[in-house]
Order: sequence, then C-alpha cells, then structure tokens
Amino acid sequence: MLSEAFLRSLNRLRLDAPRRMRGVYTGERPSKKRGRSVEFADYRAYTPGDDPRRLDWNILARHGKTFIKLFEDEEDATVTILLDASGSMRWLAEGEAESSKWRRAAEVALAIGCVALSSGDRVIFETSSRARCGPRRGLGGMSELIRLAEREAANPPDTRANLNEWLRRHAAAARPGLCYLVSDMLDPAGYLDGLNALGGAGLDVSVLHTLCPDELEPGITGDLRLRDIESAELQDVSLDPAVLSRYRERLAAFTAEIRNQVMRRGGRYHLVDTSTAIEQIVLGDLRRQGWLA
Repeated sequence: MLSEAFLRSLNRLRLDAPRRMRGVYTGERPSKKRGRSVEFADYRAYTPGDDPRRLDWNILARHGKTFIKLFEDEEDATVTILLDASGSMRWLAEGEAESSKWRRAAEVALAIGCVALSSGDRVIFETSSRARCGPRRGLGGMSELIRLAEREAANPPDTRANLNEWLRRHAAAARPGLCYLVSDMLDPAGYLDGLNALGGAGLDVSVLHTLCPDELEPGITGDLRLRDIESAELQDVSLDPAVLSRYRERLAAFTAEIRNQVMRRGGRYHLVDTSTAIEQIVLGDLRRQGWLA
C-alpha cells in the first residue's frame, strides 16, 4: 500500500507522546519510572539499600545530608492503532472499483505503525472486524501490519460494526499507552462511550477522523433514493441548495463536537480528507501539528 521511498522517509520520525509513558523495554521515551539514563530527573533522600554511587557528594559536603540522584529511564511506549473497517469506511465514489476512502485510512494507520516500529515502540494493530496483530517491536513487524490491512481490504465486513462496542471491548484488555483511532466516527449509537472506555483504560487517544470528498462536500442534487451502506435501509431525499447548506452546518457541528470531546480528554484530533495524498497528511499536516517529531 505504501511506497518504499515513503516508508524510508518515516524511519527518521517518531511519535510525539503527549505525556510520559510507562513502557516495558528500554527505548527512547521519557518514562514515569526513574532509572539508569544520563539525564538528571530529581533528588530523594538516601535510604539503606540505595546504591552509594548515586549519592550527591556536593550536597553531603555542604549540608551534611544524604540525597541520591534520580535519572530518567528511557523506555518504549505501547502504541495501539485502531482502524475502523466498517461498511461506511468502504464508501465507493462514482467510478471506483476500490474504495479510495478505505485505502487512504489504511495507509494513514500503517504510516503511524511504521513510525512507531522504527522508534522501537511496541505496536498493536487492530480493526473493528476483530482482526489483530501484535504486540510487535522493530521494523520487521511492518510486513505483518501491511498483510493485515490487505486482508481487510479484500474481505469487506459482513455485519454492521458497533463503534462503541468495539472500543469498549478493546479497552477492557488494553494497557496504558498511545492510541490512534482511524475512523469516520459514523455510527447510529455514537462514539462517546467508546472514547470514555479508552480514556479509562489509561490510553492517550488521538483521532484521525477520515471523511471522503463526497461526505465533506456532496456534489449531488435532485430527488434521490439513498441506501445506507451498512444497514441497506432506503431513504428518499430531495437535495437542493438549502438542504445541502444545512448538511454542511451539521457536518461542521459533528466534527467540532468530536474534536472537543477528544481534546477535553487530553487527546488530539485531525480531520483527514481522504482525497489528500498520504505524503501530505503524514509528512505535512501531522508533522506540522506536532504529532510527529
């Protein structure tokens, strides 16, 4: 799905963690734990059993008090990438044989995974159809992520996915870390319960809200019969300039609500137009907004 040249460009980047993460292996991220790196973090009083080599002899000489130095322990983070594979994510624009919306969303998810793997982070990749791989560490795991996305592309879902149910199920067994949700956020039951569950599991949630041009700016008018891509329900509508204007207002309110809900939980939000080149999304937009360093 992604070119070799683009993948190589991602190897120089790393995910920006909004707060200190507790990892498992020694890696490149500042951890909540104190450890053995050379970067000074803090002092605490000496207690029997502490390594005397960590005593601050300057404080002892000046004040007669025994304190030891604490240092940052650089560790990896667990990075979870959740890719929505529901029917609405497979929207086919006129003349398309393959959904460009789905393909771009999958490419964004894979790009995030590549950056995380190249930084030494542990990566879990999961779709709403319950396909999953990981945890994986190191760029050798990238091929497995790509194969999973390609299998999902070749096997559209048979049933309607419930966004809240999927996110709650994942959160029940999740470990704290960074979480990237790639989804159009379209579900009759909403998404708030799912977001709350992810936050409650100690995940720092970043949402890549993926919508295609037909959703962002519909180019159809007249009397139409529309079919829900997931439920197959039919709806007769008359689209005129006034109706389209109200649609744009409701879409703006919808995206603003999601942004506010994510940011109030300390997360990040980015609206992805899936007609935008993957290079622009990742190396341009996300890097400029500080998601990548």
